[in-house]
Amino acid sequence: MGLDSRPDGRGGLVPSGIPGASRQPPLPKMTSRLRRTARSGYLRNSRRVGRILSCQVLNELVADSMVLYEHYRKDDFLLQDPSDRDLHALLDRYSGEQRQLIELTVDRVRTLGGIATVPRQVVELTVISRPPKGAEEAPDVLSRLIEVHERVIGRIRDAIAAIATSGDDRTRDLLKGMLRSHERQLWSLAELLVDTTALSA
Repeated sequence: MGLDSRPDGRGGLVPSGIPGASRQPPLPKMTSRLRRTARSGYLRNSRRVGRILSCQVLNELVADSMVLYEHYRKDDFLLQDPSDRDLHALLDRYSGEQRQLIELTVDRVRTLGGIATVPRQVVELTVISRPPKGAEEAPDVLSRLIEVHERVIGRIRDAIAAIATSGDDRTRDLLKGMLRSHERQLWSLAELLVDTTALSA
């Protein structure tokens, strides 16, 4: 479509390819009230979409935390060497911390107006496998827990990136706190694995 002017049959000129353009009434100017209404509607929709996104990523992390909690509880009860009191104490403490993270995350989902993950939905939402059956030796337990934490840390970082532009600062702060907790647990488990491997060598 060209933009060269041509006669419109009434002595006026219109852009080529847009017959009768000169006869179109001018667009009404948006009043300040209309502008505020449109803007508030946009903000409401934007916030609603942001809340939905936050609930989605939080529910996925609740599912991951539920499975990780199950790993810790299983390992605490079925660790092959029951004499390792320090490891048992660590597993017990970290399972408690995972439970707290679950409660904080569920509370945030509810605050956002969402419905929190329930146990029957965990399999659909998590990327973590359930813990294996039977007792294991300490190095195997630690290696598996480290791998699980690494996967969850990746998911948390993805979640932080996903809501970066949503304006949901409280959820972002919760996720950053969750990330710090997982990183601290990961480093502690890694150090313990090195010590355990050195002792068994």
